[in-house]
Amino acid sequence: MLVRKIVVLLLLVIVGSLIASTTIPAVDEAFARGEISQDELILNKIYAIFEPQKMDERFRIDAPAVFKCATPILIEYENMRAGLAESTIEIVDGYLEVNRELRSIYDSPSGHFRLNYSTTGGNAVPAGDTDASGVPDFVEWAGDYLDYTWDRQVTSANFAGPNHSGGDGFYNVSFENMGSYGYCTTGGVDGGELTRLVLNNNFLGFGANQDPDGNVKGAMKVTCAHEFKHASQRVHSGWSESGYWNELDAAWAEEFVFDYVNDSMLNFMGYGDPYSHPHWGLDHGGSASYEDYPWEDFVHQRFGGNSYDFAPVILDYWIWRETHTGQSVMASYVQMLTNAGSSLVDAFGEYVVWNFFTGSRAVMNAGVSQFGYDEAGIAGFPTATLANTYNSYPVSGSVSGIENLGAKMIRLNPGGEEGLEIIFDGQNSVTMSAMWAVRYEDFSVEWGSIELDANNDGSVVLDIRDAVMAALIPVIPQVSGSTYGASYTIEAYSWTECDAGDLNDDGVQDVSDLVRLVAVILGNGDEPNDIELCAGDVNGDDQTNVQDVVTLVDIILH
Repeated sequence: MLVRKIVVLLLLVIVGSLIASTTIPAVDEAFARGEISQDELILNKIYAIFEPQKMDERFRIDAPAVFKCATPILIEYENMRAGLAESTIEIVDGYLEVNRELRSIYDSPSGHFRLNYSTTGGNAVPAGDTDASGVPDFVEWAGDYLDYTWDRQVTSANFAGPNHSGGDGFYNVSFENMGSYGYCTTGGVDGGELTRLVLNNNFLGFGANQDPDGNVKGAMKVTCAHEFKHASQRVHSGWSESGYWNELDAAWAEEFVFDYVNDSMLNFMGYGDPYSHPHWGLDHGGSASYEDYPWEDFVHQRFGGNSYDFAPVILDYWIWRETHTGQSVMASYVQMLTNAGSSLVDAFGEYVVWNFFTGSRAVMNAGVSQFGYDEAGIAGFPTATLANTYNSYPVSGSVSGIENLGAKMIRLNPGGEEGLEIIFDGQNSVTMSAMWAVRYEDFSVEWGSIELDANNDGSVVLDIRDAVMAALIPVIPQVSGSTYGASYTIEAYSWTECDAGDLNDDGVQDVSDLVRLVAVILGNGDEPNDIELCAGDVNGDDQTNVQDVVTLVDIILH
């Protein structure tokens, strides 16, 4: 039971210098090998957030790691608390007690939040007060961003708000000097509250984001949206989701509330996400996490109207979770898609097509995305890794190592051809789709899936006249399994229109056509053009030979 809850996972996606540490995975791996106890496991994780110098030297690093969110570690602590030593509980709870240094209080303009802060001591916030209100600007920013988050997530989108009817009547927020953007915790709550929020006390040293107001404000904004979503999740489902699924949803909430900041896109993509590793499944390693938030972004944009006021499909998922806390997250997603009139097979197939047309392959016109994500072509949006690229045909190839809920992406450049025929041979005994897509010069995209038989075999002909590029994307839209593969052949296809036997395209079949047909068969004279090759197959057997001469003679005589 305990081991199931402590699935060995990467806490964070490593990008640049923001998270250059293997601290948490190293702790998990040591526990999995039986080298440390569960008390040592949780203490080292807690120390990593609050006092890295206290970590076991085996896991300590020279530069302290910066964590996107400490909430998963605190959920893990809550789940294992009953089995921990009293001394361990005392240490952890000590970190989660309301900081006694805090002496000042600021209530947000909406009246929903009470922010506790200090301008002295180790947890002090920046003391600047440009409006001379008596409250640090930093605290007022947080109040405004939290109010805006409440307005978007609760008042507008109808996600559950945190219970703050007991105690002082406010939802409590504080600031702390720590190695995390923030966290949501059940520790040290006030009165009838379920949770409270803790924000970083200065938001310095984090990765760059795209907030026009600067990195500090951008990091604070997305943290307010992210951690508040954890508070909402607690109300909806009691944090019953195992692993890091809640981080996917909270990272999506950053986009829903403050879409222009793009902190997670810049700092938590590049390893394990659906672009750098499209063949890794959505639940690679046992769970999704921050880097997988494009999945919910796709669902919201595709089935939820891409509104910044409402998120009906994601809300439907959380309402479902209220009464299905024992169900796997993917099973709840399947129900969500069913309620939206789709299915996992159809939705996931479209999802990987969207992921193909991003970054340098985004379909942009005058700075506006013409297909897929609304931000598909903005600076910093990742470009999915290709398994193969082809420029001439015929060609044969194969792909392997595709996990469940994963895909491999194959780019097909036109190569001067009119059409491409794809003959697909997928692995048997697995749910598989073979998605295709064509992007045209007029910025339009056509896409679909090859109709496969019971052995996952099938074919399709793509019209690539006026095309910029095409794609073949084998995908495994099933929720469990191992790794799978497929092979394929791609051949040139001609769309030339002709009348059988009318080689000179003059509208009649006569002796002049017969003479030219014989020359083509014998290889005499000029190379045959497309019309001649098409019309020369008089009997329609895909060959040009003496039988076509016989058929053409019969046409002329009759």
